[in-house]
Amino acid sequence: WSMSLFVLYFGTNRRYPNLAHHTILFASRFRGLLQDIFHGHRLPHDFSLYLHAPTITDPGMAPAGGESFYVLSPVPHLGNAAIDWEAVATPYADAILTSLEPYLPGVREAIVTRRHFTPADFAGRFSAYHGSAFSVAPTLTQSAYFRPHNRDPDIPGLYLVGAGTHPGAGVPGVVNSAKATCDTIAVDFYVVSS
Repeated sequence: WSMSLFVLYFGTNRRYPNLAHHTILFASRFRGLLQDIFHGHRLPHDFSLYLHAPTITDPGMAPAGGESFYVLSPVPHLGNAAIDWEAVATPYADAILTSLEPYLPGVREAIVTRRHFTPADFAGRFSAYHGSAFSVAPTLTQSAYFRPHNRDPDIPGLYLVGAGTHPGAGVPGVVNSAKATCDTIAVDFYVVSS
């Protein structure tokens, strides 16, 4: 299964005009970080982060003079590491904010709202197996065409859609999976011709 994510959403009462809409911050030990996530059975002590600042291009995404953000931190899925997310989530979020301080000076004092989403939330709220964020692991034999197809080959009338089916994970992949499944159903039920 794919890795999971720790997602921290927060809003500030000030702007950060020198920031880009999308920012990727790599840890100095990127290979070690991946080892921790996929094979180390532990939460990494450092971060590679994706920081999304939608108010950079759409100021209406926050109250006047403020910013809205979310930051994604790749973490092990629940089957790879026995992490008590209820106990760890707040200190982990605080550590992420500390690591963002060079890019967002004074961010802690500027935060007016925040919440987080953990692998346990992916499992509990979305029934994501092991809390994986992207369904099956994106290995060569589980990517694109090799993912389960949208029509079950063994059970007539069973159709599949979502991050674990062809073409893949992420919002664009899921939307395209839904379109492919709709098209397949339309052909199967003679709504349109192939």
